Amino acid sequence: MSVSKNAKVSPEKLFALLFDDGVYTELLPAMSINGNMAEVKAVSGRVCGQNIYAYSQCDEGAGGAMSVAQAEKLKKVYALALKTGCPVVSFYTDSKAKVTEGNMLLDALGDLLASSMRLSGIVPRISVVMGDCVASNAMLSASADFVIMTEDAKLTLSADCDCSGKGKAAIVAEDAQQAVDKVAELISYLPANNLSQVPFAEASDGLFFDADSELKLYDNKDDKVSIALARIDGRTVGSVKALSKEIDKKGAKKIASFVRFCDAFSLPVITQMDAAEFCCIGSANKVLSAYTEATTVKISVVEGTAVGAAYMALAGKAARCDAVIGMEGAVISPIKPEAAAYIALGTELEGLTVAEQDAKIKEYIANELSAENAAKNGFIDDIADAETIRTKLINYLDILGSKRETALPKKHSTI
Repeated sequence: MSVSKNAKVSPEKLFALLFDDGVYTELLPAMSINGNMAEVKAVSGRVCGQNIYAYSQCDEGAGGAMSVAQAEKLKKVYALALKTGCPVVSFYTDSKAKVTEGNMLLDALGDLLASSMRLSGIVPRISVVMGDCVASNAMLSASADFVIMTEDAKLTLSADCDCSGKGKAAIVAEDAQQAVDKVAELISYLPANNLSQVPFAEASDGLFFDADSELKLYDNKDDKVSIALARIDGRTVGSVKALSKEIDKKGAKKIASFVRFCDAFSLPVITQMDAAEFCCIGSANKVLSAYTEATTVKISVVEGTAVGAAYMALAGKAARCDAVIGMEGAVISPIKPEAAAYIALGTELEGLTVAEQDAKIKEYIANELSAENAAKNGFIDDIADAETIRTKLINYLDILGSKRETALPKKHSTI
């Protein structure tokens, strides 16, 4: 079954596309409050073999408008998700609201949003926006762990806003068909809940991750940081790639949010870095806080240059990484390598030509600031090359698979 681009898709067709073999069970089909039907279809079934709940607005009477009845029905779905530990997928096609219900609707929406927030970190939540999603519906949709938007969709608090909200989207799909396909792909990577095991799939060969296993999120060619869900030897991991010379505010926000998600669901985090600096201290602290607090397995790979705050936040002891692997030829330095060499060599550079000074500095960096030297002194755990890195990652994941670490009791971080 397929759908044409830009066509409005009924809940029944969406569910038939989403669920394995198109099989699902409708929940609370006759629910109404004061004679008003809840204009939302809620169902349960399997996606990639995993039990999930899903719902979508329908236009039985008021065009799918959000109402007290709809809010109460969705609260029951959220309660079932909490009780059974199953992911929730929500589809949003418009943002109508039954305003004639006045403050009763406002109160019901407040309860609904609070119920949605309770799911955070307990079961994965995916929102699919396929129309104009504004105001309270936008808040409900954006509270999910991952938002998928079609190209013509809008996600914003105000209908008058020019911003489309695409920056909130983890994935932008061409149409409803691709959006549903991406939901199923996401589900295949995720555990059912925060107490479930990390999912496994059939392993395949690859240079680093399993071949064709990277599902990129918030992907933008201009971004300085890349994040993705991926697999190593069939095991789901979170991938953080900081491979540009600077980590900007947008990149730091992406890293921190993604690491916290992976930690909530015990997904190992594999960090690849070649970063010299953060754009500002706020970004550095945001990333460092996320890594330090995360108790999931954390393995960092220094591929190029790791300097000062960037090293400490992504790979050093401050980040509490379980294993740090340096690639052959990598450089680890407290400050920019050239500056560190210049300070350390001091008077040895006096009287030399510029070319001779450069040669001395390069020699110092290669010998004293190399990953090999860091490994000899116990600052990192291992050295790898292109041929051995995958095997070493698999081995470390096996070794750390039974990791047990608890955080100190507190309400939450203040950073």
